[in-house]
Amino acid sequence: MPLLLRHTVLAVVLVAAACSVSADDMSMTIVSDEGRGATSTPLVPTVEPEALPTEGPDASGTADPTADGQATGDQASDDLGGSVPAAEDGPEPGTIGADGVGDLYYPGYGNGGYDVLDYDLVIDWDHGGRTMEATATIELVPTVRLSRFNLDLDGLEVRGVDVDGLAAGFERNGRELIISPAATLDADDTVTVVVDYHGRPRVLESLGAPFSGGWTDLGDTIIVVGEPEGAAGWYPVNEHPTDKATYRFTITADANLTVVANGFQISRDEHGDGTTTWIYETDDPQASYLTTVGIGDFRFHQGEPSRSGVPVRHWFQPEVFDASVITMERTGQMIDVFEDLFGTYPFDVYGSVVVDASLGFALETQTLSVFGGDLVDRFASYEDIVAHELAHQWFGNHVSLGQWRDIWLNEGFASYAEYLWFDEIDPNYDLDREIRNDYAFYSIVVDPPPGAPPPDDLFNVSVYLRGAFTLHALRTTVGEEAFWQIVRSWVDEYGGSYATTADFIQLSEEVSGLDLGGFFDSWLYADEVPPLPS
Repeated sequence: MPLLLRHTVLAVVLVAAACSVSADDMSMTIVSDEGRGATSTPLVPTVEPEALPTEGPDASGTADPTADGQATGDQASDDLGGSVPAAEDGPEPGTIGADGVGDLYYPGYGNGGYDVLDYDLVIDWDHGGRTMEATATIELVPTVRLSRFNLDLDGLEVRGVDVDGLAAGFERNGRELIISPAATLDADDTVTVVVDYHGRPRVLESLGAPFSGGWTDLGDTIIVVGEPEGAAGWYPVNEHPTDKATYRFTITADANLTVVANGFQISRDEHGDGTTTWIYETDDPQASYLTTVGIGDFRFHQGEPSRSGVPVRHWFQPEVFDASVITMERTGQMIDVFEDLFGTYPFDVYGSVVVDASLGFALETQTLSVFGGDLVDRFASYEDIVAHELAHQWFGNHVSLGQWRDIWLNEGFASYAEYLWFDEIDPNYDLDREIRNDYAFYSIVVDPPPGAPPPDDLFNVSVYLRGAFTLHALRTTVGEEAFWQIVRSWVDEYGGSYATTADFIQLSEEVSGLDLGGFFDSWLYADEVPPLPS
């Protein structure tokens, strides 16, 4: 999640974590930080985590596009688990879906054997009791003939599960909800799974980040920030960025509270019992960690739309309303700048939600980025962070990660976008000069290399700073025309789906016509920070 902190160099060294780094004053953000109908086939385990390369894409140091130790894109395997015999009078034989999607760093994240199309979440929120009564209706497509599969769900009690209208068996094992349908599911058929559950949602301790994520209870306000795995704390989910889906939220809460969520507000219905139901829908698939809900005292603010007509709508808490308006004032202008550079804004709407709390971070939740009140003021001092979270809508949200270790692709691009924004609005700003000044000042803290961050320190400073330096070094190496063709092709070819570092290297070589294996080895995997090319 984009966590923004203002640091001295010493504090940067000590904390060594961020999600966006300001090109202006090098303030850091730890970020927890697609087209309709676009779906992705989840990856599957092919390499044990301990077999990860530590110094480059492969042992020879060359940029092998399959060197991530996994299938990528359409190479993804269907080997999702062992076949099971049919029980007497039970379902036909089929495959047991794997209890992890095959992430090299976090093998337990996500699940194998199916692709989710849509989540329809109906939640009745008891603000006084801090509990929910909920139903999740999940449309999914098995990628193999499937006799059993898992969803991720932590802590909440499941009352029952139906699969295509028939009661299904289920059991719990940690955060795994193991579902046994009454009949084996055929590959490529659309299946409807309904999970009836309730309880007190909670934040989840992260394996790779120095913070917890998910359903965050601030007392008078609820806000959801879930990178990299907080979604399982409040709804059943296939929790990995390779399985993106559309969402519908139907949330009932006390009438004095406002509910906000990703996408467009479809309706708001007041009831005679002192509650109000809010419905939101997303038109584009999103990764589960980019899903957000806010429940509290929020006021709506209509921002200026982009030149291309993207609506900009915000929700701010009253205590930080004026400062939020000033901080977010140029959001529409930022969309214009980034559309010129990256291509058309990938979604139908954008905006932010700002809570009156010192979160210490912002998060690029899709179409509605989350900010703490400590990141807004009457001087727009944090405009760099606004640019950072907006840029994530292209890099991280539209083009998502195939593996969590490739997080530099999200954070490096978003951090570089901060420089690009200042270069656009300030005629006296020299982007190359600023990058070189920051490189000279911060190169001592950009270790470990960004292409292989430690699994228990995923959001370290290097991912942001050295990630941005890598992109500028690439731009200098291949030239302006090739660099911007690489960027736009990246968005065009992988938007709505996911990709890896190997995919980015391959694309860069194809567009530039250069052998960039040594370049990426040194910038992404070598311990020593290479010099910026002149």
